[in-house]
Amino acid sequence: MARLLGIDAEKNVVRAVLIRTAYRKVILEGFGEVSVADAGSQIAAMKAAAGMVRPDAASVALSGEQSFYRRLDMPAAAQKELESVLAFELEATIPFEMDDAIFDYRVLKREPGSTTIPVFAAVARTADVRERITAVREAIDLEPERVSTGPLSLANLETVMPTLSKPPGVATGPVVLLNLESHTSDMLVVSDGEPVFARTLSRGMAGLTFESAPLFARELRQTLAAWRNLGGNPPAGIYLIGGGTSLHSAEQWFSGELGLPLLPLPQARLEGITPEQTAVLPRFAKALALALGLAGRPRGLNLRRGALEAERSYPFLREKVPMLAGLGTVIALSFGFSIIAEMRGLNAEHEALTGVLSSASRDVLGEETSDPIRARELLESGPAADEDPMPRVDAFDVMVQLSKAVPKEVTHDVLELDVNRGHATIQGVVPSVADAQAITEKLKEYKCFRDVKVGRFSQFTEGKQKYVLEMTLACEDKNKKKPKSSAEGEGTSSPAEKPEGI
Repeated sequence: MARLLGIDAEKNVVRAVLIRTAYRKVILEGFGEVSVADAGSQIAAMKAAAGMVRPDAASVALSGEQSFYRRLDMPAAAQKELESVLAFELEATIPFEMDDAIFDYRVLKREPGSTTIPVFAAVARTADVRERITAVREAIDLEPERVSTGPLSLANLETVMPTLSKPPGVATGPVVLLNLESHTSDMLVVSDGEPVFARTLSRGMAGLTFESAPLFARELRQTLAAWRNLGGNPPAGIYLIGGGTSLHSAEQWFSGELGLPLLPLPQARLEGITPEQTAVLPRFAKALALALGLAGRPRGLNLRRGALEAERSYPFLREKVPMLAGLGTVIALSFGFSIIAEMRGLNAEHEALTGVLSSASRDVLGEETSDPIRARELLESGPAADEDPMPRVDAFDVMVQLSKAVPKEVTHDVLELDVNRGHATIQGVVPSVADAQAITEKLKEYKCFRDVKVGRFSQFTEGKQKYVLEMTLACEDKNKKKPKSSAEGEGTSSPAEKPEGI
């Protein structure tokens, strides 16, 4: 779970929303709204609106008056180097150098087969973004993870309002979110859940009179016309959010002036929200959208990039040092316990194997020992130490001796040779019985063949005799010591026994 704080810092009021995220759930923990005039400064108002609870992450927005929004069509060939090419394209459309600017962009959906890539970008001065980061850090002692701009973060509301961009019972098309404040008004066009057009007007609900209201409505209609001139589809409806929604008859007036149906803000899927909070949710919609931008995949833009993102690294790590130290300690202890458990397991296995070695050496080698080196010495010096594990004679030797036994002038064919457990059987074909007898006598001369005999004869073909020969394969033991003859023992005398005079 993570506690996420969204801060909507306007000129005259600061609103904050604290949410807590869980598995597939967003839990509302509280709203906060403080007037800048009552708090004395915007930083003090941020601190009071955020309350005493320290969040895990925070998000804030830069005023739309300090931002520039651009919609560009980039060539498809520049897709791999889009960010570098986009910087040159934006530089020609803003009144300051790109070296002093921060920008973020979003690639929009394009028509199939199109040769251009539609891009929506937001640009702001680096100094303005850094000033907003510093204000949040001084207010809540935590640097914001994200710095959105103007109304772009409002697209994040679709996380808890799935029907925001496609309201039921309304014609298909983009929807307009109009954020009304005292001194500014933000308009955002959302199509298929992504922001595609935005503009901030330096005119709000404060001081709105019968003389200034038509001018305000004309500026809003001009903004919608600018969206249509870019090739955008007619909006399907408009949502009113922000502090200006509390004014009497504001909904009917805007709907009539803009010629768009007014849409009620969808019910937010928030755990723990009360009916009273639901009623005032449109005023806190931007703060809620900023907090939602920290959870999951954000739909808006983030100006904390480049050099400003690198500036966050050291303070962020410094804030996380206690948690990282605790995690490191837990990992070290877990590793130590794992090593101890493994050592105990190895010791138990060693004792078991030592006992098996002692029993085996006693039963096989005649001496009980638990020393592997001593067991190897006993094994190498045992009665079977010099025995060759390979058989003394095999089928190959039988074939070799058979080929030697067949006379050169005799044509001999082997029909079958079977060698199994020291017994060999040969089925062969020779011209005559005498030839088979001669081969048998020749095989008897080999020292490893015993009981060589011809079993039976039969007529194979005309002039050919089939015979079956059987024998036992057994060689003398090479290690068997020959006993000394009695003649050698009796005929050998020591020098002391030699006769005198020899």
